[in-house]
Amino acid sequence: MFCEAWLSQRYLRAGKKEKIISLTALISMIGIAIGVMVLIVVLSVMSGFDRFLEDKMVGTNAHLSLEFYSGLRDPDKVAKQLKLNPHVLGVSPFVAGQAFIKTNRQIFGIEVRGIDPKLQPDTSRIKEYLKAGTLDISGNEVLIGEELAWRLGASLGERITLISPVTLAKTEFLVKGIFNSGMYLYDAGLAMTSIKAAQDFYKLPDLVSGLAVKVDDIYAVDRIKAGLYSELSSASQYEIRTWVDANKNFLQALKLEKVVMFIVVTMTTVVAAFGIASTLIMSVLSRIKDIGIMRSVGAKTKSILQVFVFRGMAIGLTGIILGIAGGVGLALSLNRLVDFISHLIGRSLIPKDIYYFNRIPTYINPADIGLIVFSALAITFLASIYPAYYASRITPAEAIRHE
Repeated sequence: MFCEAWLSQRYLRAGKKEKIISLTALISMIGIAIGVMVLIVVLSVMSGFDRFLEDKMVGTNAHLSLEFYSGLRDPDKVAKQLKLNPHVLGVSPFVAGQAFIKTNRQIFGIEVRGIDPKLQPDTSRIKEYLKAGTLDISGNEVLIGEELAWRLGASLGERITLISPVTLAKTEFLVKGIFNSGMYLYDAGLAMTSIKAAQDFYKLPDLVSGLAVKVDDIYAVDRIKAGLYSELSSASQYEIRTWVDANKNFLQALKLEKVVMFIVVTMTTVVAAFGIASTLIMSVLSRIKDIGIMRSVGAKTKSILQVFVFRGMAIGLTGIILGIAGGVGLALSLNRLVDFISHLIGRSLIPKDIYYFNRIPTYINPADIGLIVFSALAITFLASIYPAYYASRITPAEAIRHE
């Protein structure tokens, strides 16, 4: 094993007649490095966006929602039971429903959510998202998203009219606050009012739709959900929905997009692997005499195979190490690069009024890097197999005939 490794490293050094082979090996190494680097940067940015969007999802909505089919009359009793679970950090009641808004030219629907302004910060970050006004609402006062406010032409202190789908009666609400969650879906289609106002609006006397729950680990919600089903006792029928359940299609689309991007960018590594294969084939053809000598002195087929596989893997591994260093470095300094380009062109590459953020979110996931390294090593190994196998089949007689 050590002898084969030593020979493979010796063959990597360029002889006088092998400059072109060494150049091809260098190009292949750079190709592997670029492929790995691009994969790391792309997946880091996509993972960063995933986390950014997940953060926005759980910032406006609860981690878990207990939705009672016929409403809940005594939310405090159920909330006390929920708080006995060590994973539960906060509980708040809510009333949820739909409403119509009529403007001069159109009518459209929005979600109306009745909240307790004192308990709501325990289960969401709506207080952080407030851009104007206050969360302290009561009576027919309402919080609306910035996009919805822009669409209605409404500002603080003005009144908007909502139409109840239950009674078709119009109700006026005073705009008490405007929020920006960073998610267009919520900023353009969500209004929050007091629980009492929502109960009157939907004709739900003394009933709430459910309870919002905040937990200590948003990625363990399925396990916590199963535990709550076994622990909670209630006379009313209910369903527990996690933030993953509420955004399942969106999250699956993000996952599919990440997989597709991984496959597409991996093609650059495959192209570089063809370079490794061609390098090894040229090396084998130039080393037929050496192979013949080794076979004549008793070298086994396995040993010849290992020499050229090790050479191919050495080229690939060097490229992978360079790619990891370059990819991690570029991912960590991506925002500095964006700032530099923005300074050169005199405008921001990421306008905050369009994208809701002015920094590219990145997250370097060790699991992603492990997958990238494994795939690159596998591609390099497969590219090395045929040239190494061809070399191992050369006999001393063929080597003499070649000379």
